[in-house]
Amino acid sequence: MTSDNSAVTIRGLEERDHDAVHAILTSDSVIEGTMRVPYSSQHSTKERLEPKDEIHLLVAEIGGRVVGFAELVTYPPHPRHRHVAELNMVCTHPEFEGRGVGRALSEAVIDLADNWLNLRRLSLVVFEDNAHAIRLYERLGFEREGVMREFGFKRGRYVDAVVMGRLRP
Repeated sequence: MTSDNSAVTIRGLEERDHDAVHAILTSDSVIEGTMRVPYSSQHSTKERLEPKDEIHLLVAEIGGRVVGFAELVTYPPHPRHRHVAELNMVCTHPEFEGRGVGRALSEAVIDLADNWLNLRRLSLVVFEDNAHAIRLYERLGFEREGVMREFGFKRGRYVDAVVMGRLRP
């Protein structure tokens, strides 16, 4: 870790991070931008964070505090799909939005996919009204591949989602 308290450090999730990640995953802004629902239990978060061979979990820290979370899902048991992964979630603690946490997590996931897991394709799904996330993903090389109409339901209405993909250069 650097001495600059504003620097974002990325590392693998550890059990000691579960409470901090639960706080992030249950924040209003994360619920707004994901398929999560309000009032999720600590137990459901702990189950999600249990180690699995096909899921890579990362956290972002600033000044030693966990401020972000990312999840990369791979498909190793599927021989014809081993080259593909899904950037399933990138989220930032509300107090740290706009400080490069999401970008740092996304870049770390891309590095992991390209340079360590030998993945050819990354895909993701993002709500169409999440313009900030879509701009970030486009800057990182993801392209819009389509729209899934009425993909999710939030705040009493159906919302569309954008499918995005990135092929390793």
